[in-house]
Amino acid sequence: MAIRRLTILVFPEVHHTWTARGLEHDLAAEGRTIESAVDTLLKVVSAHIDYDRRHNREPLSAFVGAPPLYWSAFTRGTPLSIPTHVDWLDGRLPSQIVAAVVPRHPAIRGLPPVAHIA
Repeated sequence: MAIRRLTILVFPEVHHTWTARGLEHDLAAEGRTIESAVDTLLKVVSAHIDYDRRHNREPLSAFVGAPPLYWSAFTRGTPLSIPTHVDWLDGRLPSQIVAAVVPRHPAIRGLPPVAHIA
């Protein structure tokens, strides 16, 4: 059974919210907390997978990978514990979901890191 991986990077935004960004398929969602950002992203991913299934497409094939700076930030991040499975194709290909959080937005330089990662 092939395993599909969904890598998620979570980082703070300047307006006191968090962004969860999928890296293999560049999708993003915001939330007031880390957990709500990840949950919203998983709902977005699920909706796109359902759409692709209805149109006989490979799940998430319309989305390219995230830019390298987000992948680099992921490798420096603190791992998060999140739900571990999303069905890609009728349950035949379970995904592995891994996530990490970083203390600042990867694309913004010069700002101090967020003091507390909850």
